[in-house]
Amino acid sequence: MSGLKGLKHLDYAVYGNLIVPLLNFDVEVWFQIDEDAEAGRCRLESRLRKKKVRY
Repeated sequence: MSGLKGLKHLDYAVYGNLIVPLLNFDVEVWFQIDEDAEAGRCRLESRLRKKKVRY
């Protein structure tokens, strides 16, 4: 999980109420998500990752 610490953005696909994080997928799954986004069945989002506040 330490490899995720360096991520600056969180990328995910939204299917209605379902959020699918785009972390590790096979090529076929990625192409299916991309086709779904082009067809309007989902939308792809990218958000800046918030830093944890340490006290």
